Amino acid sequence: MSTVVSQNNKGFSLIELLVSVSIFAIVITMAAGALIVLIDANAKAQNMQEAMTNMTFALDSITREARTGHGYYCSSTEFAGTLPETSTSDCTSGGTYFSVVEGGSSLTGTGVPRISFRYNDTTKAIDRRIGDGGWFRVTSDDVVIEEAIFYVKQTGQAGSGTNANQAYVTVYAEGYAGKLKSTDTTFQLQATVVKRILDI
Repeated sequence: MSTVVSQNNKGFSLIELLVSVSIFAIVITMAAGALIVLIDANAKAQNMQEAMTNMTFALDSITREARTGHGYYCSSTEFAGTLPETSTSDCTSGGTYFSVVEGGSSLTGTGVPRISFRYNDTTKAIDRRIGDGGWFRVTSDDVVIEEAIFYVKQTGQAGSGTNANQAYVTVYAEGYAGKLKSTDTTFQLQATVVKRILDI
């Protein structure tokens, strides 16, 4: 007696396999693309948050000193030597150096050191110093400042009758933040502050 083997077991044809693999590849490619976009967006958001936090700290430092201080001095070049407390200078066209006498002293001068800020074109950062001390960076290493400008107006001496309005300073900065070039995030910031001490 002979045994008959059933031939009903069938597999996928070559065409079916090719179609399945093609559809799978398309789905995976789309999913991977969406994932890459999400990762890039997350990196940009983190870079922007870091840049804004750091730049907010730097601008707050500058505007706080300007608001409570006096003796605004602005220039397109860094002042060499000791700047007298009574020295003032407008920068209506903008400058890269700004100095203010620390708040708390009188307008007649008490020897309180100046606090100075500058845009360092070499390190692409904003620097700060107290008196004649050394400069130190106030912006993060991950933040690149491409341009920083100080605008100072109406710095006439108080009581001289030459300045009816309060002195004020505007700080403008632009640049980018990011450790990876593909995820760099650009920013432009501006802050304006008026001198708190009455100019009368």
